[in-house]
Amino acid sequence: MRHPILRTLLPVVSGALCFLLGWWTGSGKGEAPVPASEESREGIGGRGGSFIPGRSMPPEDGGGGAAGGGAIDRGAKGEAAGLDSILENPDRRVRERDLEVRGARDFAEGADWKANAARIGDLVDRGAYLKGAVAAWAAENPRETVAYLSTLSLSERANLIPHAVSVWADLDPASAEGWVIGLAHGEVRDLAVESLYRAWAVNDPAAAAARSLELKDESARLRSIAAVVREWSVNDLGSAGKWAANLKDPNLKDFAIMAVADEMSARAPREAMRWTSEHLANDPQANLDIVQLVASKAGFEAPRETFDWLKTVPPSPEAAASLAGVATYLAEEDPNFAWDGFAKLPEELKRVTADSVASILGMQDPEGGKRWLDQLADGETRRWATSAFASGWAARDPAAAEAWAAGLPPGPEKEAANEGLSSTDFGSGAGGRVR
Repeated sequence: MRHPILRTLLPVVSGALCFLLGWWTGSGKGEAPVPASEESREGIGGRGGSFIPGRSMPPEDGGGGAAGGGAIDRGAKGEAAGLDSILENPDRRVRERDLEVRGARDFAEGADWKANAARIGDLVDRGAYLKGAVAAWAAENPRETVAYLSTLSLSERANLIPHAVSVWADLDPASAEGWVIGLAHGEVRDLAVESLYRAWAVNDPAAAAARSLELKDESARLRSIAAVVREWSVNDLGSAGKWAANLKDPNLKDFAIMAVADEMSARAPREAMRWTSEHLANDPQANLDIVQLVASKAGFEAPRETFDWLKTVPPSPEAAASLAGVATYLAEEDPNFAWDGFAKLPEELKRVTADSVASILGMQDPEGGKRWLDQLADGETRRWATSAFASGWAARDPAAAEAWAAGLPPGPEKEAANEGLSSTDFGSGAGGRVR
């Protein structure tokens, strides 16, 4: 038996596009994008790094504390001596920020930034310094910048080319697109496509979206669509949603709708629920995976509203799985739900959510959970709930859960408890049935 609880049925998507990766490839429809790094889009002019003109630098001779940035040639003078004080800062965030600022400044002042970068032993710190220099260089001559970056190691290309491309997109997105699409297939090209279209969408999302649809390569097309939707949604969720809903190609429409739903549920979960209901009503061929996607995020933000919304969604396996998952959120947020809210549910919803509630009680209130199980009528629902309760309790206190199960009289309840113990995943604490 596998676990029915939200943590397995409704994973909370940590990155907006991670869900699309698994969903799209699982549907056999092509290669879905992975999320572009936030670091690849912030910086000079809004993208390309976190360099902020006028930000103060640490004193050239200060910055004591443990060495945080990696080794550097202590015999170097001048600009290298300034790097020493930055690298000695034990605060990683401040150190990396200041390294970007230093890299941009060194480029602007004509210092030997390539030599300075080579002296930084820590690869992460070196990358931060190079981002500043590359962003400043790309703002002046993007073609020359990417030509140089193409000669570096794979890890440096993957880290820095998207950075330069995002700056190039501010200056001339069409030229940047031509160069990016000409790259050989691989990680660098994928990241550069995302960075390009996200940067393009900041200034002209409609144009970026239209160009993304023209890409002949499916992987690049899907990746660019997701990147545009992600950036477009920051400022205008409504327009992004209308654009996706009006696409003619059914596969692209499906993908774009899911991308919009992913962003919308993260930014405006209540609006995402309303928008999804409208989409389901208007499109008989709608992909029902959208229900789980929206519920996984909206349920975490507003479990009661999401649970009530799911009751209005047309019945489906996806809706049932979502109800079970959101019931977990609801039981965690409101301990009274197990005693008051659950009792008022229709029998069908009790059947769907009983093991979710039982698992939470096992993890949080085993003594109360035993009393709660006793009030359930004998039958399949109680057996499922008993299994989930035992699994949840075992995640908290395996010895106590095993002792309880061992003390049960022979019969279906004892068998269910033992099944829950044997199926326990100590990372999630969930047990239950195959739905």
